Amino acid sequence: MQSSIVAKLLKVLTIISETRRPLTFSEIVAKSGMNKSTIHRILAICTQENLVQFDKERKIYLIGGKVFDLVRHAYSGYDIQAIALDEMTRVHAKLDGSVTIGIPSGLEVVYLRILESNYALGTIQRPGMREPVHCSASGKALMAFLPDKVIDAKLAGYTFERFTERTITNLPTFKHALNEVRAAGFAWNDREELEHLVGLSAPVFNYLSEPIAVLNIWTVHARHSLPEILPWADTLKEAASNVSALIGGSPPQSGTLQAD
Repeated sequence: MQSSIVAKLLKVLTIISETRRPLTFSEIVAKSGMNKSTIHRILAICTQENLVQFDKERKIYLIGGKVFDLVRHAYSGYDIQAIALDEMTRVHAKLDGSVTIGIPSGLEVVYLRILESNYALGTIQRPGMREPVHCSASGKALMAFLPDKVIDAKLAGYTFERFTERTITNLPTFKHALNEVRAAGFAWNDREELEHLVGLSAPVFNYLSEPIAVLNIWTVHARHSLPEILPWADTLKEAASNVSALIGGSPPQSGTLQAD
């Protein structure tokens, strides 16, 4: 029932969690539309259970540590590849390529699960394989949606090893490529690590809007060129968005990634 104490408590927690600055008691009352006595009772319960914390000096309310504990425990228990499997299977059935899910490991991408193409692609990939971030679609998708300052810190002193004639070999060119990925919402790889492979990657975000995994589809250039697989991007982005939603994630808001 909407009038239940649980519904009212959740409404108050939502108001406090979604505000851009901590709120006073009067501001919470105004935003909630509930009377002062009800808000006072709910805030007392929330404070007692550490769902909300009260700053006595500034007379404001903030989300309490218990909420962050609940979220942290929930995230420590999930298996992203198991959560993503249905979406991976859907992409695999619809598109003519091998579908993978990868996660960041330092400045590499590690692939956890691979659904191989129904066609022989002349190459073998297995779970546990790694790729450098600068020459893979997955690496670019994971890096592009980090804040600029984090990117700069991670890439300080990074060696852009050349694998093919198309490999990005310097930081300015790589950062330009990341800006293109941000604008498109997905990344691409046109034979930058291996001469015969092309692929697309779309990021999966957590509740902090951090890229924590990528869905990737790849094929061999002899079968499909990059322009031929670019139309696959919408299906891949939709799948990655669905996986993000399953874990309560969403992309970062526009303008939050650029350096000050």
